[in-house]
Amino acid sequence: MPQPDVLLTLEKVSKVYPMGETELYALDNIDLNIYRAELLVVLGPSGSGKTTLLNLLGGMDKPTAGKILIGDLDLATASDRKLTLYRRNEIGFIFQFYNLLPTLTAIENVEVSVEIADEPMDPRKALELVALQDFADHFPSQISGGEQQRVAIARALASNPSMLLC
Repeated sequence: MPQPDVLLTLEKVSKVYPMGETELYALDNIDLNIYRAELLVVLGPSGSGKTTLLNLLGGMDKPTAGKILIGDLDLATASDRKLTLYRRNEIGFIFQFYNLLPTLTAIENVEVSVEIADEPMDPRKALELVALQDFADHFPSQISGGEQQRVAIARALASNPSMLLC
């Protein structure tokens, strides 16, 4: 049986936040492989490091120690420019709050991510994937919360990322 392709590897990753005279370990010596086409769910109580892990995977923060490898790129030591390109071309973010631009239609909100991606999909195709093709010209205020969430998903999918983070 063929081995699945490793997309991203964490090697002995820690994230420590200074708290006065003490230190808070949000992540402590984590090893993890994430494979292409894998669905990975991270569960845990509030304060257990889930958001910290997502921020590290998305290149939004750097670990205190360890390596985060995607191909030859180590997110822990990458320049700001390389991290920007990584976020732009490899990561699709679906935020807890949808962050839709209220003055743009659904299709225009999706087009925002397409404009900066290297190999985007057609924005209408992205809306079709989330069954919102008939709402392309609606503003966020004209659609339900669930539909707004699906526009945010379409926006993330439209950049053709290697990994979606929710």
